[in-house]
Amino acid sequence: MNKVKDRDDGQRKKEGGVTMMKKLALVVLVLMVLAAGFTGSAGAEADSTYRNYGQIHLGVNDFTEDMDDAGFGAGLAVGGRYGRYLNRYLILEAEIDFFGADSESDGFSTATGNYEREDVLAVFGVLATLKGEFPVGPVRIFGGGGVGYYFVSLSSELDTQTMGDFDSDDGDGVFGAHAVIGANYDITQRFFVGLQGLYRWTDDVDLHETEGPLLIDLDGDLIGYTITLSAGFRF
Repeated sequence: MNKVKDRDDGQRKKEGGVTMMKKLALVVLVLMVLAAGFTGSAGAEADSTYRNYGQIHLGVNDFTEDMDDAGFGAGLAVGGRYGRYLNRYLILEAEIDFFGADSESDGFSTATGNYEREDVLAVFGVLATLKGEFPVGPVRIFGGGGVGYYFVSLSSELDTQTMGDFDSDDGDGVFGAHAVIGANYDITQRFFVGLQGLYRWTDDVDLHETEGPLLIDLDGDLIGYTITLSAGFRF
């Protein structure tokens, strides 16, 4: 009876967390739309030769909560951004981001004998961010926040001594919100390099798949941070 109650409480808690994350994402999105609307006319009068920019970035992602507990450590992060100056100090930015991590283990069971297992977690994110920027000479300091949707894939391989090899894949998608801070350095008026830190909060992914003795059972959020170096140009 207590086990049933604990499961029900856990499910209600999870559903409440998902609802709160969606509300947070909606609030941030509404604020971004309102800010873009209020600054549209100001942006047209902004004293800037180049109103748009593109960036590519490379860095590292590290999970801090559920995925870290599941054994997924730091991994590579790559992606690209497009930004539009709404006025001199405000930017609306769209971003695609790819990051991942892996987890390896080995052991022995009576069913499989000695075994080796590898899990690869891959995440593709589509983000929208509203940034405030403050220029100090050739350096432009920025900070902001936004929302995103993350496509998650988990691929698992199991090599066993007595039963052969098994592999399985599963996927899910979750909403999230994020905050960013960083700075760009202008090499010329058009070309610049930058450093950005991003911290992310998301709903829980729900991945469950079975292939012979191979079990995918991963349930948790993608909370963590990403630090990237970037190169960009304005146009």
